[in-house]
Amino acid sequence: MTVAELDDLFHDLVLRVEPRVFVEAGAYEAAASLRVARALPECRVVAFEANPYVYARFSRITDFAAGRVEYRRQALAAEKGEVSFFVVAESSSWCDDRVEGYNSLLTRAGGDWLGDVEYEEVTVAATTLDHEFADTAGPFAMWMDVEGAARTVLSGSAAFLSECDVLKIEVEESAFWRDQWLVGDVVAELAGHGLTPLARDAETPQQYNVLFGSRRLLARHDNPLR
Repeated sequence: MTVAELDDLFHDLVLRVEPRVFVEAGAYEAAASLRVARALPECRVVAFEANPYVYARFSRITDFAAGRVEYRRQALAAEKGEVSFFVVAESSSWCDDRVEGYNSLLTRAGGDWLGDVEYEEVTVAATTLDHEFADTAGPFAMWMDVEGAARTVLSGSAAFLSECDVLKIEVEESAFWRDQWLVGDVVAELAGHGLTPLARDAETPQQYNVLFGSRRLLARHDNPLR
């Protein structure tokens, strides 16, 4: 399945579920959030972006409030408080690394196209999904692209995940970041919360997106994957 095909399937399932809350973790420009907000006017849409440079860039050019998206400069983590976020300051790239999508709560494993990397370590506010939505009933849906930090985010999300019916997450077959969970770890963790892998794309051989659905979703008569 192509990246675009998986995206469309994900959004189709979100429309069928009609979640009360949609979360985009590692939102960048929050394209998925804006799309869901347009399609589901009753849904609360919250986009979390930890990178202060990315947040500043897209806050300047997009009126998120007008699009009904809560665009937050905040990391999702295992606990509330503050966390270190590692912004690539120097690399082999010709881009402005600070506003690219490969910055993370983790440092890179090395040996890749970025070469020798130097970081700016910034302190950012952090929260957990369980704290943010403790007083909100599901169903929930989430798009997650957190550059290797799945363990950090999912560790603070047990209650949220128990009511999440649709989840799309970027995973890796080999380590791009130090101490990251690989695809097998992510699948095992989500299985413990009743989420089953349904489909994947072919972004690259070692990094791709997987779509998960809950038992509730799979039991629906209008589930297109039945």
